[in-house]
Amino acid sequence: MHFALRQLAKRPGFTFTAIAILALGLGANTAIFSVVNAFLLKPLPYKDPARLMGIFERDPVGPEGSDPFNYVAAGNFLDWQKMSTSFEEMAAAGGGAFNLSSPADAFVPERVDACLCSATTFATLGVNPILGRGFLPEEDKYGARKVAVISYGLWQQRFGGAPDILHRQIRLNGENHEIVGVMPRGFGFPYQTTDIWVPLLATIMPEEAESHDAHFLLVVGRLRQGVSVAQARAEIDGFAWRYKRAHPQEFSGKGGNVVPLHDYLVRDVRGSLLALLGAVGCVLLIACVNVANLLLARAAGRAREVAIREAVGASRGRIFRQLLTESILLSLLGGAAGVLVATFITAALVSRAPGANSVLLNGRVHDDPVVFLFTFALAMLAGVAAGLFPALQSSRTDLVNSLKDGSRSMTPGRSQNRFRSILVAAEVALSLVLLVSAGLLLRSFSKLYGVKTGVRVENTLTVGISLPDPDDTHHEKISAFLTQLTDRMQKVPGVIDAGIVSCTPVAGHCSDWVLKIDEIPTPPGQDFDALARSADPAYFRTAGIPLVAGRTFTKQDGVGFNKKHPKLGAIVISESMAKQFFRGVNPLGKHIHFGYEEERKDQAVNPIPHYEVIGVVGDVLQRLDAQVQPTFYLPALDGGSNRVYIVLHTAVEPHSLVAAVHEEVRRLDPSLPLFDIRTMDEVIGHSASDRRFNLVLFGSFAGLALLLAAVGLYGVLSYAVSQRRGEIGIRLALGATSSQVLAYVLKQGLMPAIAGVVVGLAGALLAGQVLKGLLFGIEPTDVFTLVSVPALLLFVSLAACYLPARRATQVDPTEALRIE
Repeated sequence: MHFALRQLAKRPGFTFTAIAILALGLGANTAIFSVVNAFLLKPLPYKDPARLMGIFERDPVGPEGSDPFNYVAAGNFLDWQKMSTSFEEMAAAGGGAFNLSSPADAFVPERVDACLCSATTFATLGVNPILGRGFLPEEDKYGARKVAVISYGLWQQRFGGAPDILHRQIRLNGENHEIVGVMPRGFGFPYQTTDIWVPLLATIMPEEAESHDAHFLLVVGRLRQGVSVAQARAEIDGFAWRYKRAHPQEFSGKGGNVVPLHDYLVRDVRGSLLALLGAVGCVLLIACVNVANLLLARAAGRAREVAIREAVGASRGRIFRQLLTESILLSLLGGAAGVLVATFITAALVSRAPGANSVLLNGRVHDDPVVFLFTFALAMLAGVAAGLFPALQSSRTDLVNSLKDGSRSMTPGRSQNRFRSILVAAEVALSLVLLVSAGLLLRSFSKLYGVKTGVRVENTLTVGISLPDPDDTHHEKISAFLTQLTDRMQKVPGVIDAGIVSCTPVAGHCSDWVLKIDEIPTPPGQDFDALARSADPAYFRTAGIPLVAGRTFTKQDGVGFNKKHPKLGAIVISESMAKQFFRGVNPLGKHIHFGYEEERKDQAVNPIPHYEVIGVVGDVLQRLDAQVQPTFYLPALDGGSNRVYIVLHTAVEPHSLVAAVHEEVRRLDPSLPLFDIRTMDEVIGHSASDRRFNLVLFGSFAGLALLLAAVGLYGVLSYAVSQRRGEIGIRLALGATSSQVLAYVLKQGLMPAIAGVVVGLAGALLAGQVLKGLLFGIEPTDVFTLVSVPALLLFVSLAACYLPARRATQVDPTEALRIE
C-alpha cells in the first residue's frame, strides 16, 4: 500500500484524472443508492414494521379489478375494526390541512398539514409521543372536547420548544384545541410534512362516520402473530363482499385488499428509482472502462520497470498483486471523493425526488452506515474491474524484449489493442443506452408540455384560502364571504378578472363524486363518477374555459341554499361528461342527483337535492399526464365549499399582486392565511415535476456518459497514434497522402464506436421497454430518437477522433523513422 501511494504520487496528473472519473461514477451511484435504500430497502420507521399492512377497498366505481388500492369509507373501517380477528390493531388516517392560529393572536396565522386519525393510530404504528400522550378513546367521538397532538418540528419552530407546551390552546380552523402530546423528532404520518394530528371521529359528522360511500381514509393494521397476508386479505375481502351484496346500491368497494404497507408506499416510485439505479450503474461502468484504458496506457510505460522487477526475482503473482493493489487504492480514493460528490447530489434528490413527501424519506437518507458500506464495496469492485486486465497484461511482460532499448519493445501487443477497442465499444454502447433513454424522456416531456390544459396559463394567479367547516348555519355566511371576496378581488389594481373554484385546475386529483342521471341508466357493474368542483359565475371567464352550450352560473344560482329546504339547483358539466354519460342525448335540462335514494331514510323530511344541467363547458385536465375526465361544477355561492382558490387573470406580473390580495383578505378576516400561491405556469410545472426530475437525472447521467465516452475514445486514439508514429512515418515516406493517413486513423477510431452503436441499439430497445411506464405520448421504439441519438453519438465520436487523426498527418517521416 505504501509503495502504491508513492507510485500514484509520482504521477499526479494521471492520479487526479483517474480519481475524478471514479468520483463522478461512484458519487452518482452513492447518491441514487441512498434514496433507493431509504425507499426500497429500509424497513418502515415503526415498531415491527413487517406486520404493518395497508388495508383498502377494491373498485368502488369502475369494473372489478380496476383499482385495488382505493381509500376506505369510515363506515367500513369501523365495521372491519370490530369484526376482524386477523389484526391486533387497526387505525385510520385522512390527510388534510388546518388554519393554525393562537387564541390570543400570539403569532401570525398559517396553513399547516394535518391528519385526522383514529385514537388507535399511534398504538398501531408503535410510536409514542415524547411529551404527553396520544388520544383517549373518549376523545375520538363526535362532540368530545377538542384535542391535538403536534409534531416535534412544529413544537420547536412555532413554540420554541417550550417545556410547558402541554395543555396550551391553539386554534385550528377557528376552534380551540388543547395540545395533549408532542411526537418524536422525524415522525410524520401519513406524510412527512404532517404537523398536527386530531381525532378522526371528533372531527367528522356522525352521518359521515357511518357512511360507506365517502372514501377518504388510509387504513393501517398490525397483523396478529402467525396470521399471513393472504389470510388477512381473504378476511377483509369477505367482509367487503358481504356488505356489498347486502347493500348493492351503495357506493361501496367490490371486495377488500390487504398488502404490506411498505409495498403500498413505494408502488409509484419503485420503477423510476430502479431505472435511475441502472442508469448510474452504466455511468460507473463507463468510468471503470476509462480508468482501465488509463491503466493500460500507464502499464505500457512501465513495461521496462516491471521487467526489471521480474528479472531480480519478483514472481508474476507478486507483480499482479502489486498492480491490482494500486488500482484498488485508486478506486478507494475515488470512492472517498465520491462521497463528497454524493452529498450534493443527495440533497437535491431528497428535496425533489418522486415521493419526497413520503415518510420513507423522513431522516432516513443521511449518515446511514449501509450507504457507506455500499460505497466501499462498489469502490473495491470498481478497482478490481478497472485494474484486473491491465494488471494481468503487465504481469505477463516479455522479459527479454522489455529490457531492450527502443520504443518498438514498448508498443502494445495485438491482444492489448483489441481489448482496448472492445473497451471503447463498450463505452459507446453504454453511452448510447443512456442517451436513448434520456432522448425518449425528453421527447415524452416535450409531448407533455404540448398538451392543451383547457385553461388560461399566461398571467394567471391562484391563491388558496380555507374557511371554517360548513354546516347548516355557516352556508349563508360562507356565501356572503365569497361574494365580498370576489367583489374585492375584481377591484384590485392590475386584475382583469377574478373567480373562485374549489380545486386548482391541473393541480392533481381533488374530489370525485358518484352521481345519478334521471332517465339514463348506469353501466352494468359500474357507476357514473366524475370530478367534483364548485365555481362562482366569473370563474369560467377568468380561467379561459369556453362555453360549449347553454350558460354558466349567475349570482342567483345557489344563493341561500339550505340543505333542509333544497330547491332545484344548477349544475354545469364538462364536454367529456356530456359525451360519456349522456350518450348523444342533449344534456341541457336533464336532472342529476348525488348519493343513493335507497340509503336515505329521511327523504320525506330532507329530500335529496336535484340539479338541472344549465351548461356545458370545455374540458380541463386534472394533471398534465392524465386523460380528460368527466367533470361537473356546482355553484360555489351555495356556501358548501369551505376551501376555495381565488383565480386571477392579471394585466401585470401575477406575483406582484400577492401583497394586495393578502391585504384584501385580511380586511375581510385577519385570521385566514393564504396558501398555495402559484401562477398557472408554476401549477403546470409542478404537475410535471416527477417527469422533469427523471428527465434531468437521466439527461445528466447521459451527458456525463457521453463526455466520458468521448474522452475515452480520444485518449485511446491519441495513445495509439503516439505508439504508432513509426508506422505512420513509414506510410508517409512510402507516398501516403495526409488525407489517406487521416482516413486510416479515423477508421481505426470509429470502427469500435460503430460496433458500440450497433450493440448499444439493442440495449437501448430493451431500456425503452423498461422505461415504458415513464413515457407519455410516445413509444419506446420512437424512430426519431433511435435515429437521431446514434447519429449524435457518431458525430461526437468523429469529433473525438479527429484531433488525434489530425496530429497523425503532421508526423515528420524522417524523425519517426529515426526513432523506429
